[in-house]
Amino acid sequence: MSDVDKVCEALLRTFPSAPPPSPPAWEVPVLNVLDCVLSLNRRYDAFVVPRVRRFRDTHPEVRWLSELRRILDAFPTLLDFSKVELDYDDAARAVVLSQVVDFLLDAQRDFPGGTETDRLRAWAIDARPGDYAFTGIKGFGIAGFQYLRMLFGANTAKPDVHIRRFVEEAIGRASNDLEALYLLQRAAARLRFNLLDVDASVWEKRARPSGA
Repeated sequence: MSDVDKVCEALLRTFPSAPPPSPPAWEVPVLNVLDCVLSLNRRYDAFVVPRVRRFRDTHPEVRWLSELRRILDAFPTLLDFSKVELDYDDAARAVVLSQVVDFLLDAQRDFPGGTETDRLRAWAIDARPGDYAFTGIKGFGIAGFQYLRMLFGANTAKPDVHIRRFVEEAIGRASNDLEALYLLQRAAARLRFNLLDVDASVWEKRARPSGA
């Protein structure tokens, strides 16, 4: 039995029919980016969601990345922004946020669309997993890059710890990020499962096993 078949079997055991539809993203570019960067190696429900909601409630008018760029630039340092606006004392993560904003401001210039949301969706769909290596952003690997694409509408998955473990348990050996993502993509396609829904459902079962 091939590794793809093993992942197919694991998916069918977990989702006998098909995984349920994934929940929508924040639908605001700024909030999607904050969600993505804050979620790197942090607990989503306890750490990320309260901070994204806090920023949303404090700045309900801020939707576009150029507006977030102006707010970032208004602070003496990026760490000052992070501490005041996100209650997060992490200078390195503040730099990642700034660099992701700049990366997306530049990337969307290559795609058509009447709004930033449209252009970023076009970018997310066009991008490929290996593109993460060309962002030049230290501390922003393939899992973060893939999650960013997902938040902006790409039908893909992110090889985070939950996906890696799901695939490794299915195939009975260790894997790396790219292999885990490849096997999950192949298995979802073979079963005609929506890959975004597979990712969200595997994450839900493993990150929230009690249904919290």
